[in-house]
Formats: sequence, C-alpha cells, structure tokens
Amino acid sequence: MNADNTKTTRRHPVRTAFHVACGTAVAGAAVLLAAGELLFQVALDTQSEQSLFRRKADGKYDSFDHTPANVDGASLDWFESTRQPVRILSQDRLKLHAWKFDPDSGRPLPHAYAICLHGYTGGPAEMAPWAHHYAQMGFTVLVPAARGHERSQGRYVTFGWEERRDLMGWINKILAIDPHARILLHGNSMGAATVMLALGEPTLPRAVRAAVVDSGYVSETGQLTDNVAGMLHLPRGMAGWIVSAADVVNRVRLGFPFSKADCLAALGKCRIPVLFIQGTKDEIVSPGSIDLLFAADAGTGRERLVVEDAGHTASMATNPALYWSTVDAFVRRWIPVKVPNPVVATAKKLFGR
Repeated sequence: MNADNTKTTRRHPVRTAFHVACGTAVAGAAVLLAAGELLFQVALDTQSEQSLFRRKADGKYDSFDHTPANVDGASLDWFESTRQPVRILSQDRLKLHAWKFDPDSGRPLPHAYAICLHGYTGGPAEMAPWAHHYAQMGFTVLVPAARGHERSQGRYVTFGWEERRDLMGWINKILAIDPHARILLHGNSMGAATVMLALGEPTLPRAVRAAVVDSGYVSETGQLTDNVAGMLHLPRGMAGWIVSAADVVNRVRLGFPFSKADCLAALGKCRIPVLFIQGTKDEIVSPGSIDLLFAADAGTGRERLVVEDAGHTASMATNPALYWSTVDAFVRRWIPVKVPNPVVATAKKLFGR
C-alpha cells in the first residue's frame, strides 16, 4: 500500500486530556469513597473489625482514652454495689439497658430524677462520679448505656442523632411511673450532644427542667472532620472530603446524613435552662465550641463554665470545688427542694426489678 494512502489516526489533544482527567477523577472518587467507607467502619460501626470499639475492648485504645482518670474508686464502688438494671425498647426495637440508683441521701428530693449520659465508646460506669453526686443531692439517678455500648443493642453509633430518641424513651419511662417527675439531663461529650439534640425536639416533655452539657461538640460533621484532621495530620479541607465520603456511606446504610446531628440547630429550639461546661485544654472537642453553643441556645437561664487547664470531660476532676459549686447552684435554681402540691413519692418503686 502506498504511504500516501495510509490513514493515520491521531487523538485530538483536548479529547485525550479529557479522558485522562475523567479517568483520574473516577480513580480519585473511588479512593475517596473507600476512605469514607473505612472511616464509617472505624468510627460508627461497632461490629467492624476496624472499629474503635473493638480496639478499645482489646486494650489498644487505652493510651488515647483518658476517661478512667476521671473516675475515683469510691464512686465506682458505690456504682457497682448499688446499681439496679432497667430496660426499654427503642423505637427501632433495640433492647436498651440502663442502671438505676436510689437517692443516696437522708433527704431525697421529691420527684427529682437525673439522667446521666456517657460519651463515645464509653459506658455507664464512667458516669459514676456524676451519678453518685446527684444521688447524694437526693436525686433518683438513671445512667443509660447508649445504643451499641455496654449491654445495649445496636450496631451503629450516630453521634447523638438516633440516641436522642433513645433518651426520649428513658424520659417517658420515668413519666409513666411518676407523672410529677422533675428531670435533670446531664451529658458528657457524645452524651452532651445527645442531650442538646433532644432539647430541640418539639415533643420534649415539660418535666425536663434543666440540662448540664459537659464537653459537647457542635455537630457530627464538624467533630468527625476535626478528629480525622488531627489523627491523620491532614489539612482540615482534605479531612472534610473524607468525612463527606463517609456521609454518603451513612446515607446509604442508615438513611440520613451527618447534618442531622447539628447541636446548634437543636439549641435554636431549646426552651429550658442549660449549663455549658468546657475545659480549656480539651484535646478532643475544640475549646471554642462552648462559645458557639452558648450563642445558639435560645432558652432562658443559660449559663456557662470554662475550667482552666481541664481536658476532655475532665473539668470535674481538674477543679471539683468550682465544678460542683457551679453545677449545684444551677441545679437547685431550677429543681428546688420544695415543690407545690406534693404527692406520694414513687422513687423507690421506680422501674422495679
């Protein structure tokens, strides 16, 4: 064949560049989605082999977990020797577990209940100092295990979003037995976020009189982004891409986006007094979060306490005198000892065995 008749096929340079870009984008998207899947398994799937929950059970998480340092032996002994089991079913039919404690006081507060919520990967026992203190004030105390934690069923953790409905279940459990109940909510870390998200519920019973939120984060998206950036030493923008990919996985697996767990939006609907507590050396939740949360709170009677040199949920252990004097004054302001038209106390028969 004559060379002049030979057809030479050449790709247009723009088309070639477009194909390369598309291939790169597809490969990048696949890598990003894989990173999102891994983050979902590590942070939110309690049964995954890569889960932080499994690592904690194996003792591999101990060097990162400072919670045990906040729990003193005396309160833990009291917790383990006086606890009474309680159970409810969640709206999605999970068996949820809690420990109930009678008032540890010669002068129990009439119809006064405190619900104490633990943090991410933790358990009810880490709330022993708080539960004991409220019991000594005269409260009947309930310490639930969040879904997927301790004895409560559930595979996935939702940073407070589904947990808020579980909290509503515990509140309604109390009210079913004592319609005159006055309820205090106290949450640490993810427990604090759970409390704040519940405060935004239009069906929150009026029996909930006040809330204490210690080391609470602003949102699931923001907290995961901060954690990924910190653990992997990534720019926050790049960490945000990974969290966005995990959000896609969350939508597919659980049916809702991370944006649902937005404490600022929930606090905008709050109608009860809240005491916000934050340590200045919190290495997990940004110490500046308290300013955003306080500003977003639309309720009356809001207060805040910033404890110098305190780490994550460690304000109580760092400065117990300041911590408890502030908390006690706040609680007594909104749940006074005397109540109008008292009826027969039902605390001792609460929940039964």
